[in-house]
Amino acid sequence: MNRTTQDRHVTVHMIPHTHDDVGWLKTVDEYFTGAEAGSAHASVKFVLDSILDQLQFDPKRKFTYVEMKYF
Repeated sequence: MNRTTQDRHVTVHMIPHTHDDVGWLKTVDEYFTGAEAGSAHASVKFVLDSILDQLQFDPKRKFTYVEMKYF
């Protein structure tokens, strides 16, 4: 079978995502605000603010978030 160049192309979809280990190293509130940076560098507020800005800038972009605790 003779394969064409088009047959050899692969389409890859990359979807940015994040997750937080809610209640593991910090309380829910500490993860949200970024408090107690010594135990883990995390700020849910910063992630959500950044992502919302980018999604408004380009509506074709997609983002997933694992921890629904914040919604």
